[in-house]
Amino acid sequence: MKIVLITPITPYKENLRGTSGIQYHLLIERNKKENAECFNKVSLDEIDVIIYTFNNNRLNKQQIEEVEKELNVKIKVIKQSKCIDIILKLHLLIVRVFLRYPIFYYMKLKQVYVDEIKSMNPDGIWVYGQDQSRISQQFKKYKRIHTLPDSEALYYYRMLGRRFVFTNWKTYIRQVIMYPKYIRMENEYPYDKNISYHVVGEEDAEFLRNNNTSIQVFFIRHPHYEVSSFKHISLFYEQRIKILIAGRNDLYMHQSAEELVQCLISNSSLIKDDYIFTFLGKGWEEHVKTLRMAGYEINHITFAPDYIEEICKHDIQITPITIGTGTKGKVLDALANGLLVIGTQYALENIAVKNGVSCIEYNNPQEVINILNDIPNNRHKYEMMAEEGRKCVLTYHNRAKVSHELFSLFCE
Repeated sequence: MKIVLITPITPYKENLRGTSGIQYHLLIERNKKENAECFNKVSLDEIDVIIYTFNNNRLNKQQIEEVEKELNVKIKVIKQSKCIDIILKLHLLIVRVFLRYPIFYYMKLKQVYVDEIKSMNPDGIWVYGQDQSRISQQFKKYKRIHTLPDSEALYYYRMLGRRFVFTNWKTYIRQVIMYPKYIRMENEYPYDKNISYHVVGEEDAEFLRNNNTSIQVFFIRHPHYEVSSFKHISLFYEQRIKILIAGRNDLYMHQSAEELVQCLISNSSLIKDDYIFTFLGKGWEEHVKTLRMAGYEINHITFAPDYIEEICKHDIQITPITIGTGTKGKVLDALANGLLVIGTQYALENIAVKNGVSCIEYNNPQEVINILNDIPNNRHKYEMMAEEGRKCVLTYHNRAKVSHELFSLFCE
C-alpha cells in the first residue's frame, strides 16, 4: 500500500514546535505484524509512506534525515503560499481577524506537487491538520483520511464556558473571534464517500458530527509515545512519596492549578510530611514559592533533557487541566510508565482508564487532599491502581494497534 501524507509540520518523535509527535508514532510501527489478525483488511507486508511537508515546525536537514531513517519514509519539504509566508514572516497576524476562516485553511498545494503526487498513483492520501481541507479537496478521486486530530471549535466552545476567560478581555475577544471561524470551517468540511475524518477524542468526534451531519468521523485512541526500561511499581518504596506536576503553567492549567495549590496550602498540616512535590515545566515559580512557605518540600525543573527518564523518578502525577480537547500526551506518558495519575476530567478524557480502578479523577481540589491523605495508609491499593493504569494504556493505546486501526480506514 502506498500512502502520501501531506502535513504542515514534519513528524518528529516528540512535539517539536507543533503537534508532530502523533504523526511520528502513528507511523513508526505501521508495518509491525503483532496485531495483524485484528486488521485483516490491510496488507501489512509493506505500507510505503511518502511525506510532503511545509515543515512549519522547522526541522533541520539532519533531523529530517533521522526521521526518514527511523520511520523508513521519504520526506519532501515543499513551499507554502507566498501570501501566507509573508503574513507569518512579517507577523501580520492582525489579518486573521478579517478572514472568514482560520488562516491555514487557505493553504493549498501548488499544482506541480498535485501532479507529482497523482503521477505516483497512491492508494490513499493522508492529510494532517484540521485547517487542511482545501488540500484534501485537491485529491477528490482518491481515498483520503483527514487527521484533525481534534476539534478546535470544541476547544473555543469550552473556553467560552469558563469563567476565567471573562476576566481577561484579550482572551475573551480571541475566543469570540476564533470560535465562529472554526465552526464555519468544520461545518463546511467536504463529505464525499472517499473521505473520512480521524480524531483522538470522543467528544471531538461527537461535536464534529453535530456540526456537520454528513461527514464520517472516526475516534481512534491516541498512541502512547515512549516507555522507559520497564519500571517496577512499588508505590511507594520510600517513606516520602514523590508527586509530579508536569507541563507549562499556561491557559490550559492555570485555573485548576491555582485552586489545587491553594487547597494544598490550606491542608499542609495533613499531608506535607508524606510527600515531595516536583514541578516540571515553566511558569510555576510563584506556586513553588508559596508551597515552600507552607512547609512543603518542593523541586522545580524547568526543562528535562530526557522527559521520560525524569517522570520515572516519581510515583504519582497530578494533572490539573482546566480546559482542552483530544488526548493529553503527558497523561499517557505518566500512565504508560507506571505512575498513578490523579487528574481532572479533561486530563483523563479519551484515555482507556477508569476512575477508581486504573486512575483517579477528581472534581474539586479537596478530593485530591482526601486521596493524598489516604494513600500512605493504603499503599498497596494504589500500587494496583497504577499497575492497572499502565496495563490499560499499553494495551489500548499500543502504537501498532492504533496504527493498524488508522490505516485500515483506507480499506473501508
